[in-house]
Amino acid sequence: MADLNKVMLIGRITSDLEVKKMWNSWNSVLNFSLATNRSYKSKTGEKIEETEFTRCVVFGKLADVMWQYLSKWRKIFVEGRLRTKQWEDQSGNKRYTTEVIVSEMNFCDKGNGWNSNWNTANANANVENEIADDIPF
Repeated sequence: MADLNKVMLIGRITSDLEVKKMWNSWNSVLNFSLATNRSYKSKTGEKIEETEFTRCVVFGKLADVMWQYLSKWRKIFVEGRLRTKQWEDQSGNKRYTTEVIVSEMNFCDKGNGWNSNWNTANANANVENEIADDIPF
């Protein structure tokens, strides 16, 4: 059986959207944080709520569309894959970050009157390879 690296999340954007243009191709890279909530009951019956914050990165045309139509607190569905990056900080300590490389996005709330599914797997295949893996975001 083949390996699988697939992530699907529904949550709210909790950071301002940051878009950058890559100097060597002028393709867009969009970064944001997505909050997902989970609630459950403890052994004592107490309701516990947890929030997980996930870094998300989007490349190419999908990044441009998301930059245009999304803002902080919008609820969205994202689908993509996990990527973990490693670097050394100024003190020489190894640091790690795990992020979702988004390939599809759906709006989950009403806003801007637009609801669509964006699949950019082919459009973004070459774009993300242009970013150096050793640069922390």
